[in-house]
Amino acid sequence: MSATAMASDMRAVAIDRARKAKQKGRRDTRMSYLLLAPYLLLLLMFGLFPIAYAFGLSFFDTIEMVFWGVTNYQFVFDDFRVPASVVNVLAFVAIWVTLTMIGVAVVSLMLDSINRKTANTLRTIYFLPGAVTSSAIVVLWLFVLDPSVSPFQPVLHTLGWGTRADVIASIGLAGVFAIMAYFSASGGWIVVFGGALASLPTEVMEAARIDGANRFQLATRIKLPMIWRSLVLMGILSFAGGLQLFVEPQLMGLAGPQFAQNDWSLNQMAFQYAVRMGDFGASAALSTLLVGASIIIALVIVFATKFYKID
Repeated sequence: MSATAMASDMRAVAIDRARKAKQKGRRDTRMSYLLLAPYLLLLLMFGLFPIAYAFGLSFFDTIEMVFWGVTNYQFVFDDFRVPASVVNVLAFVAIWVTLTMIGVAVVSLMLDSINRKTANTLRTIYFLPGAVTSSAIVVLWLFVLDPSVSPFQPVLHTLGWGTRADVIASIGLAGVFAIMAYFSASGGWIVVFGGALASLPTEVMEAARIDGANRFQLATRIKLPMIWRSLVLMGILSFAGGLQLFVEPQLMGLAGPQFAQNDWSLNQMAFQYAVRMGDFGASAALSTLLVGASIIIALVIVFATKFYKID
């Protein structure tokens, strides 16, 4: 066979391989879109559409169904209860995000430094409260905070707290709700961080150990900087979730008005507008402001931390 014929055959084989690779790439792309389609459909139906609908509704008088511009927003800003609710929610978010980021990071790093079987067992235990509904968590904590029936009764009495109201007044509602939210939500993040830490390259860890790094240095100087994106993501989602605070203060208020009012959080205010007052336009306006604040702050954090950059 001549050299020309061999070269022609090789070109034909290369072209055939390229064609098959291109076809496979197209099939993979179509399969990716097919797998993403259900999620995108649900996101559209239960995420983007409700937000767009609420935004449109916020410009209408929903009682008479007439357009009246920014009147609903003006009503929200003029409500004397809203500033107090904003302060309450921001206090809760500040405590909760700080507690979650520090607590989850510390627990995750500690679990990563012990026996894997023991660590996985403890992660499962930490995750279990997340399977309990928020209403059950609130009821449970109502017992924990009551010095007459609490399993921590000696500690509460030592601190001079004789009633549940004493405990709540001393810690503050924002702190109480942050503790409730931490124990119900942190387990999931501990599992996520466990996966992130397990995926770190072992070569880097071994090199650090050879250089004399102890467990504390390994955790704070090697592992933590390598999972900083997971920390930022947790902070963003925790902040967004914190703005949606509703169940805890609502159920705490049902235990008695001396514990929490029905307008303690912004979501409670939106609920009051819609259900108690029948003003769905004002409720939609407040909800739109909450969504807008979440998106703006999330974008600020993303660009400030350069979260979008690939190392």
